[in-house]
Amino acid sequence: MRFAIYVPNFGSSLGDPSVLVSLAVEAEAAGWDGFFLWDHVVRPGESVLADVWVTLGAVAARTSSIRLGPMVTSLGRRRPWKVALEASTLQRLSGGRLVLGVGAGVPDDFVPFGERVSRAEALSEGVALLRALLSGEVVEHRGSLFEASGVRFAPVEVPVWIGGNWPRSVPFRAAEYGAGVVPASFVGHELVVISPGDAAAMKAAFVASGGPADCEVAIWGGAPLPEGVREYEAAGVTWMFTDGGASGLEELRAFVAAGPPRSGA
Repeated sequence: MRFAIYVPNFGSSLGDPSVLVSLAVEAEAAGWDGFFLWDHVVRPGESVLADVWVTLGAVAARTSSIRLGPMVTSLGRRRPWKVALEASTLQRLSGGRLVLGVGAGVPDDFVPFGERVSRAEALSEGVALLRALLSGEVVEHRGSLFEASGVRFAPVEVPVWIGGNWPRSVPFRAAEYGAGVVPASFVGHELVVISPGDAAAMKAAFVASGGPADCEVAIWGGAPLPEGVREYEAAGVTWMFTDGGASGLEELRAFVAAGPPRSGA
């Protein structure tokens, strides 16, 4: 099991990219395995947001070993070719530490700007195009949403994790293109922890839909992290994300500095 700090990049404190970079540096020093950020354009009630790619570029330049990435980027909103270029650049800058989470996205990031794209279709077609663009081959793509003609990017290996709202089936539409799955589960607007049983069922569905048998499985672990980590490992979970339930920046810094739990939890 690996453990990652997972924080929203908006609000008066966490919307400051310099704060996020300092948290990532502290997380690496404390032994955390990953540092991942949300990816939104709009958050209700918030006006200060930090762009995820700009911020992660600074994180990559200030760290040397911690994994990093957006969890998750909407391919319908950001466009697969733009994400491919950003991911390729960040992977080279970070020395191979990028993990790219992709998903369908949420209406808040589309509706205010008049976009009406099919988010589920944009995910499944968009991941196929993204992977083709990162392959180093000449890409000829004519889809229902996207086109690319005679385009060739330099080959860059970027692990792609498919995100979605469990138990909906959207992530599994793109399973064949993913190295992992990063589901979320909600009660109302509150993120809740997926049980070991649901994690096992979700992994089985992802693999049955074309995902690799050794896929990464990353879940929100809550705060505090759940007891029985071994049960999650047995269910196939390989990563747990958390922000420690911190109510403020100083509390979050203290949680980060304390480091992750280790084997035997």
